[in-house]
Amino acid sequence: MALKNLWEQERQERLQITAERRQQVNQWKQLTQQELQLQADLLHQELSNFVTSLHNNRKLQQQQFQQEIVERQLEILQIKTDVCQRQQEYRQQRAAKAQALFQDLQNFRAILHKNVWGERTHEQVVSPPPVKTEKLVATVPKWSISRSGIKATGFRPSVNTMTRKVPTSNADTKSKVQQYIQQAEGATLTEIEEVIGLTRVQTIDILRSLIKQGILEQRDRQYFIRQQAIS
Repeated sequence: MALKNLWEQERQERLQITAERRQQVNQWKQLTQQELQLQADLLHQELSNFVTSLHNNRKLQQQQFQQEIVERQLEILQIKTDVCQRQQEYRQQRAAKAQALFQDLQNFRAILHKNVWGERTHEQVVSPPPVKTEKLVATVPKWSISRSGIKATGFRPSVNTMTRKVPTSNADTKSKVQQYIQQAEGATLTEIEEVIGLTRVQTIDILRSLIKQGILEQRDRQYFIRQQAIS
């Protein structure tokens, strides 16, 4: 009987110990769950703050980028405006220079006409006696006259060819062609035909002859006086 009571007592003690251990395990589980929940909440809060900060930074960068685009567009517009103004000023300067050049050309023509014909009219000029047919040496006046000025006022031969009445010959035509190219500072085949009044075949023959003589040179479909021929 005493043994049975002892065994029952030990059994009760073991049950009590088991219950205490279960209680401890349950408490530990609760504490662990609470700690995990706390860490999860903290992590969620940090993640939410990070996403919010990232969104704000992205929005700020987007605003800055749009502002930079607007500034660049304003700079481009300002550059275009400046370019347009400079182009307009350049056109005005070119127009003024062209007007001044045209005026200088008119004055030059008036002086040349006065030096050649004097105060008399063209009908009162007495023609000089006929001269012997001779090989004319092309005398090219070194005038700085642009091609546009020649086209506007017309091509005029030098003084020697104006005051002499020599029968029209190949040498005279070559001299006129050479003078026009010199005054225009270069001319094309079509321009020479229109100004001198030659046919295409005549013009080609004369240009080929002058090139063979070393007087002319051809560059980019235009004909120029050689520097050696000028000197």
